[in-house]
Amino acid sequence: MKPPVLLLSAALIFWGWQTGMWIFAIPMALILAGYRLINSRWDFSYEDFRRIANLCLIILIIVFVSLITTNRSIYLIYNLLQWFPLVFFPLLAAQTYSVNENIDIRTLFISQKNVIKSESRRYIINLSYPYFALCMLSAGAANTRDISFYIGMFLLTSIALWFIRSPRFSPIIWLSLILLAGSMGFVGQIGVYQLQQKLEDTVVSWLSKSNNIGQLTDSTIKQTSIGEIGTLKQSNEIIFRVASDNQNVAPGLLREATYDKYKSTFWVASNSNFTTVQPEMNGKTWRLGNAPADSSKLTISATLNQGKGLLRLADGTFEIDELPVSQMEKNKYGTVKVEGKDNAIAYRILFNKSLSLDSPPTEEDLQIAQPETEAINQIISQLDITGKSPRAILERVDSFFIKNFRYSLKFIENNHRATPLSTFLLKTRAGHCEYFATATTLLLRAAGIPARYAVGYSVREFSQLENQYIVRSRHAHAWTLAYINGKWQAFDTTPADWASIENANASKLAFISDLWSFFSFKLSSWLRSGLMSNLFKYGWWLILPLILLRLWKFNSHNKVRRLSTKQISAKQVAKVDINRKEYEFYLIEKTLNELGFSRQPSESLKNWIERLEKELPNSDLINDLTSLVELHYRDRFDPQGIKETERARLKSAVQAWLVMLQTQFPKNSARN
Repeated sequence: MKPPVLLLSAALIFWGWQTGMWIFAIPMALILAGYRLINSRWDFSYEDFRRIANLCLIILIIVFVSLITTNRSIYLIYNLLQWFPLVFFPLLAAQTYSVNENIDIRTLFISQKNVIKSESRRYIINLSYPYFALCMLSAGAANTRDISFYIGMFLLTSIALWFIRSPRFSPIIWLSLILLAGSMGFVGQIGVYQLQQKLEDTVVSWLSKSNNIGQLTDSTIKQTSIGEIGTLKQSNEIIFRVASDNQNVAPGLLREATYDKYKSTFWVASNSNFTTVQPEMNGKTWRLGNAPADSSKLTISATLNQGKGLLRLADGTFEIDELPVSQMEKNKYGTVKVEGKDNAIAYRILFNKSLSLDSPPTEEDLQIAQPETEAINQIISQLDITGKSPRAILERVDSFFIKNFRYSLKFIENNHRATPLSTFLLKTRAGHCEYFATATTLLLRAAGIPARYAVGYSVREFSQLENQYIVRSRHAHAWTLAYINGKWQAFDTTPADWASIENANASKLAFISDLWSFFSFKLSSWLRSGLMSNLFKYGWWLILPLILLRLWKFNSHNKVRRLSTKQISAKQVAKVDINRKEYEFYLIEKTLNELGFSRQPSESLKNWIERLEKELPNSDLINDLTSLVELHYRDRFDPQGIKETERARLKSAVQAWLVMLQTQFPKNSARN
């Protein structure tokens, strides 16, 4: 059953409203609404519909590739769903303006390419209602989070259901039930939405830990892997890139967040209140401090999660340029978080490592967690650093870790009577960067030097393919910030061979994923460029003439016939006559029509026979005709049909009945 003429147009307008795709929704709605105004229809063949289905597939692939290069998070599926009405619109438009106004579903499947194109009603469908449902689904994927979506969806769905309701029920009862269902649905969708949010947060959190999607680092609390048993698994995925003016010198450490309080494998940023940083007049330049006489530059290409995230910055960063975000905030520890509408970002930082823009130390920067005090004091006494200068203390601590500790990603069961950090310092003396950074921070505090715990990435791998530095998930690092001579300085005691150890554990087939990552990055950069922005903005108007030209060629080369509505009606009548010739009984109907006993267009065979019983004088003719109708109905409508013997009997019975009729009504004796 076809929906009302304007229902699909209204659904498209609703989709455009919810997703913001007005530029597509309005022309598409007008094309469908013009169905009644245009008298021409096209006689599309099976192969024509297959070509149109292939066009939809190509559009889907283009949209998917475009989206995946700019958004590789779990939310990609929501963005893709919003494009589905546009992707499949060519099929709906072809169906709407076709002669038959329906489509063979086999044209939608590549596996059915060589299928025999038999005339079977089992494969014929009308896409109107499925497309209507698709518009509702795509509008919901936009997730506008206000009541407008539910109200619009409820009204449009109610209208669609109204036209297919059963006439057995009163309209008042039907309206009451649909209003009740809508009210219950509104209450239910609130609970479902809350459940969805919880599930999304859980999945995103899990994926961010395993795959570093969007790098969801918490600026307030950092859970370390200290104390975990087994082998620490690291991902080889490339998560951001760094371009430097001086490629001979690695950029080193880029900090993401800083913390000051340690408690049971957690680091916390106490009193971490963020303040807004206002951009310059151009909206893309952000100043974090006064510019020094000289500076260095880095260009960082990274990915946010749903437009939010923390920036990776070098120590002493005083300016950030070309950053396409709408909001920036910074806390006293130098952690910078941003928010914008794009996930893929590229920004340039200007820095001077001699600058210290973080807040001065507080009492928290000298505190040591009580469970770690005994082990820390024992190491302090071994180092004999009491009364030494800050520089001498740093040298002693660094030498202590170099000579007595090793880097390892494998851990055995801890002594339950001691903390994991105490076990690391006094017994195993093997661990990863979180052990070294935590232990170093607490040792410096015990020696009277304010210290903080910093996390970020070590930038050291230069890619000859990309001609820039690449940073993988396994390059995540932790180190200490020590306050010496009135400024914060990075102090890293993790053994220098940690990079070579992790490189040895990396997959030998990593170059395959690197090639794909590079391709995605270049395509994403191209799509973000100003040239592509203008192309997408105005390109549709440039492509429109090409589409019209292609449709004209499609129409002429493939010989798709264009028919008027009058021609279509005549064709349908002729088709009915051809179908009727396939059944023997219609010879009787044709003969009776010639004799003046015509059957009305909307009259069933049984009603016609009841009327003939009053008009034909011979009752035997009527009795025989009734039995023939029963056999004819089986022949036409029974899925199993009739046997060949029954068909032969039907044919001979029809001929005999016609002979009887001939004797009753000789030629030229038709009823006046």
